[in-house]
Amino acid sequence: MVHKIMVPTICMILILGLTVGCSSANKSRLSENPDPVIKGELNENSAHDALETKVTNQMSFLEQNKESFRKQVVSAPSSDVTYYYKYYDEFPEGTKSADISIQPGDTVLSPAYAATVKYRKVRYQTRYTKSEAKAENDNDFIRDEGIENDDYEFIDGKWRLKSAVFEVTKTSVYRDDRWTATQGRIKRTEEEKPEYFVDKLRTLFGLLD
Repeated sequence: MVHKIMVPTICMILILGLTVGCSSANKSRLSENPDPVIKGELNENSAHDALETKVTNQMSFLEQNKESFRKQVVSAPSSDVTYYYKYYDEFPEGTKSADISIQPGDTVLSPAYAATVKYRKVRYQTRYTKSEAKAENDNDFIRDEGIENDDYEFIDGKWRLKSAVFEVTKTSVYRDDRWTATQGRIKRTEEEKPEYFVDKLRTLFGLLD
């Protein structure tokens, strides 16, 4: 079964709809735990606690279900082409390691609070392919390590994800029974990539290819 990935707008601008380096999720990858309800006075502390609970629940959900997600094919539409791949995430510093910074809204029209959330993440992802069958049979994962950067807004009593970007700092491939850091570019798709895609990846991730 293929699941389409809904990509945050900021990621689509940076890399034209493909989710390399971006944290994205469809309904199957969202925790079923309801958003935390703030009881009593809304202030910076209560807003912080609610967001911390939301983020921890989501990280725990992804960690607990990584084995099933490892087998799940997802799709990422890009212009007139749809790419298929598999991925799952791990959190090397645990699911309660997020660094959360909250700022009050600066105008009456702004959300009550805005927040940035950062944490270390490891993403395992197969190469993009135009063939769903190839994606299903591909178990050659690439390992990307880096920092997840999420922006949230507090609207209508809930924290809502505004944008998410995964900044990759190290990429490895599994060869000879061990993970080996790559030197230079690696191939991210089975098929030849359009030149604009190559340029956007180089802009966002340096030499990652």
